[in-house]
Amino acid sequence: MKVFIFLLCLLSPIVHSQQTAQSLFGQHRTALYQIKIIELESGNKSSIGSGFQIDLEGNIVTNYHVVSEYVYNPDKFRIEYMANDGSEGQLQLVDIDVVNDLALVRKLQLADEAAFPIASSLPEQGSDIYSLGNPHDLGMIVVPGTFNGLKKNSFYQRIHFTGSINPGMSGGPVVNDLGEVMGVNVATAGNQIGFLIPLSKVMGLLESQHAEPLSNQQLKPRLQQQIKANQQVLIDRLKMRDWPTSILGEALVPANITEFISCWGGSNTSDREALYLSVESRCQLDEQIYVHSGLRTGGLELEFEWLDGKSLGKHRFYNFFTQSITGAGPSNNASKDDVTNFECEEDKVTNRHGVTNKTVFCVRAYKEFDELYDVLFVGASIDHQNKGLLSHYTLAGVTKDSALAFSQKFMDAISWQ
Repeated sequence: MKVFIFLLCLLSPIVHSQQTAQSLFGQHRTALYQIKIIELESGNKSSIGSGFQIDLEGNIVTNYHVVSEYVYNPDKFRIEYMANDGSEGQLQLVDIDVVNDLALVRKLQLADEAAFPIASSLPEQGSDIYSLGNPHDLGMIVVPGTFNGLKKNSFYQRIHFTGSINPGMSGGPVVNDLGEVMGVNVATAGNQIGFLIPLSKVMGLLESQHAEPLSNQQLKPRLQQQIKANQQVLIDRLKMRDWPTSILGEALVPANITEFISCWGGSNTSDREALYLSVESRCQLDEQIYVHSGLRTGGLELEFEWLDGKSLGKHRFYNFFTQSITGAGPSNNASKDDVTNFECEEDKVTNRHGVTNKTVFCVRAYKEFDELYDVLFVGASIDHQNKGLLSHYTLAGVTKDSALAFSQKFMDAISWQ
């Protein structure tokens, strides 16, 4: 009998979770939709995602990346929905939030409407929550999971969700056991690790939406305005901070400059046959902004390498050192349709600590966004013989003024021991 009672205790949470999932699906299935991007020329779907209705006016929340093809090429695609009963219809794009990967679309024809209620707050950490969506075009499902709080050390705020978020579930709601929306499916890292857009970002989209749907002419200016504003916040936060430094060879370089930028190190000291000593420090913002399948922006990385040409002659080390400058590249994906080629300027700069560098400052312009650029900077110190410091950073989706201000901060943060 005791064993039987023990087994019942173990099974009780599972049974409760299954009953809650069934109840939630039964209550809200008419407010769940598959979101489809239709290629006009062929009439076939190009991509799919999920969405959920949040009011009785036909407004539906989904991910920006679900509708990004339409945003970038509104003359080549249209947005449609398919309801739980198989009915279909066309959608208008009301507003977008590219930074937080959200979009608001609206049904053209209203019928018997149903909507998800919005939660007033996030649940306690460890609470059961439920992800709804349409994985792999198999139909709507409910996936039980656990709310693990907001992701730590993140610039782009996300909820950590223990549960399976599969392709096609993007844009679906995540609800508490009362069926109230407290997040939106957005990404997975595999192994039951998922990420959700939190409630506050959803509310921000709903509160800032335009009265009328966005016209085709408003789409890319809206993208540029949001990316530019986000990157300005990022650069301003970094400029206002005092950057701590750590020892790298004979230099002091920035390290752990903020909580949302991760740093790693490495060296070749275990290689006894190496002709030179290499010690590296690499820091980067792990998150980027998805613009479309060929373009990501919003990234930042900083890299430093101390080189000591132990067994190299002066001439050989100089050639090796200068060739190392050419190895730097951009940190974000972008195609030739999205950006120009890099244009570079070389200079010789001495910072406020007396460190002299040969520098290369490169920018490439975004073809669709006239105020945004990707920036690549490389500096090579020339204060020592047979040893030196390589410094490199990349920024994605910033203005030229922001890039120049960041360059000054970056260079002045380097000193000799």
